[in-house]
Amino acid sequence: MSEQQSYDSAEFQKFLDEQQYSRNRILRYEKIFGVDFVSTGGISTTREFVKMLKLKKGQKVLDVGCGIGGSAFHMNIEYGAHVEGFDLSRNMIDIANERAQKYNLKDVSFSVEDATLVEFPEATFDVIYSRDTILHIADKLALFKQFCKWLKPGGTLMISDYCCTPNKWSKNYSAYVAQRGYNLLSVKDYGKTIGQAGFVDVQDIDYTSGFIEILKGELELFATTKEDFINEFSEKDYDAINGGWSDKVERCTGGDQKWGLFIARKRA
Repeated sequence: MSEQQSYDSAEFQKFLDEQQYSRNRILRYEKIFGVDFVSTGGISTTREFVKMLKLKKGQKVLDVGCGIGGSAFHMNIEYGAHVEGFDLSRNMIDIANERAQKYNLKDVSFSVEDATLVEFPEATFDVIYSRDTILHIADKLALFKQFCKWLKPGGTLMISDYCCTPNKWSKNYSAYVAQRGYNLLSVKDYGKTIGQAGFVDVQDIDYTSGFIEILKGELELFATTKEDFINEFSEKDYDAINGGWSDKVERCTGGDQKWGLFIARKRA
């Protein structure tokens, strides 16, 4: 496996806002994920996962790596939750705040924060929720300990994230992980790390087969929008997204890349 990448917050933020998540790239990603989303499956997986949380009106949710706000909007509108979201990408947060204002939502808030540096008072949140974000962070144990501290007793943690095979990686996958600066664990090791942070009732679910089907579905739907997409962006942008999704399918079917869903509870 490739070595874990070093982490420099300022440099990583610059990379996100100038390259991976420039405003143009965010808006083109939204075309395949769905309105208000830059996370796998868009509203469909959000509905599925959030339903498991059994949110109650007025509960406080922290959305770590909130993107452009889709999950926060759903939890607020459908369940009446108070949602505080943060992301390291300024472009993501700018769009999230624009959308929250557009939808006239009062109980959602978004800010630019680094998950490894931000602080919240102990026992602040009923739920901590994160979608495909923590793959960037090397010291997951330290972060999960913070999550446990920030949750109220009996509170729930839910994370989806990119994971990896516990076996030797292919050269192509090692190069991909190194280029993205990802720090990946196997699904089982990810779940163990959550348990080591003090959580109980940890569920570590290998969701890779579902991930593949979601990706294929997104590709099929995206193909039907090709002409409109190219008119709004460019053929180069279309090919970049289409190729990126196809590569994800190939990495997953080849056994290197995994997708995990993790649910755990802070002891009451």
